Amino acid sequence: MLTIKPALFCLSVVFFLLRCQCVSAQVLSSQEIGAAIAVIAQQIDTAYVFPEKGRKIAEHLQAELRKGRFSAVKNWQDLAGSASESLREFSRDGHLYVKYDPQTVQALRKPRQSDLDTASQAYNPFFDGKDAGERNFGFHNVKILEGNIGYIEISEINVSARSLPTLLAAMRFVANSRALIIDLRNNSGGGSDVGNVLESYFLPKHTPLLEFKTRNGSMQIEKTVGWLLEPIYEKPLFILVNKGTASAAEAFAYALQKHKRAKVVGQRSAGGAFMSSWYPVNEHLYLSVSTGAPTWPGTTENWEGTGVHPDYTVSEGTELTAASQLLK
Repeated sequence: MLTIKPALFCLSVVFFLLRCQCVSAQVLSSQEIGAAIAVIAQQIDTAYVFPEKGRKIAEHLQAELRKGRFSAVKNWQDLAGSASESLREFSRDGHLYVKYDPQTVQALRKPRQSDLDTASQAYNPFFDGKDAGERNFGFHNVKILEGNIGYIEISEINVSARSLPTLLAAMRFVANSRALIIDLRNNSGGGSDVGNVLESYFLPKHTPLLEFKTRNGSMQIEKTVGWLLEPIYEKPLFILVNKGTASAAEAFAYALQKHKRAKVVGQRSAGGAFMSSWYPVNEHLYLSVSTGAPTWPGTTENWEGTGVHPDYTVSEGTELTAASQLLK
């Protein structure tokens, strides 16, 4: 039996409490806060998709620093939350935020190792991290409902060389269904680093999807891929959305709805259209900045701030039942 001497135990407890008090007493210096805010402002000023708006956001953040907005923060987590709140209040851009995540910061600074990319390109923890596989790349549920209706629940859009076998298996499982429901409720987005593969299962090759405007004014039209050898799913398609459906998940619903390839069921989505990029601020924080603005090709239309409007608006929690009834 292991025994602990009372005196030694008491000393250990005292040391632990003193250590906790010292840690909790540590606060960021004004120099540390100022340096971090300066980096954040500079990154927004140089990277934000709309240069004039980026400049105004950066100036606002620096003005907030001078007014003492961040003087009460005690640690990096507090600074990330306070800076994010300030940025979103001013910009109304849900893709613009600061996050405390030393592990992701370290990962962002790694060179990327991928069969499709050179080692000089940046490591992307969303696609390349271990967590992506542990989340099964967002594929939570794939099944056949009553009446031979296929059902795929996707919690994030995570399409990469690593996830293609999972996407392939899901689509093959529902290939013989008479209709398909893709559930994107509470899917906060993500993206693809191998092209618009998910959309390519439902539309012909090289179909224009969205036109992206970058900071330098250049335009790039995203299309369905030409290399997918799987047959197109041509049967009825319904997409479930709600207020938690955002970003890349909205892009999928928006494009297929505009092409009249799918019916959208649920409530108006979150309204976060911009494409974002992540930048390290220091060893503790990283910044998400909107670096691309999508529109329907040839127009200025998108879903930023307005969300994707369902073809069938139904009460929250009834979306799947409603879609199944429509398919009957």
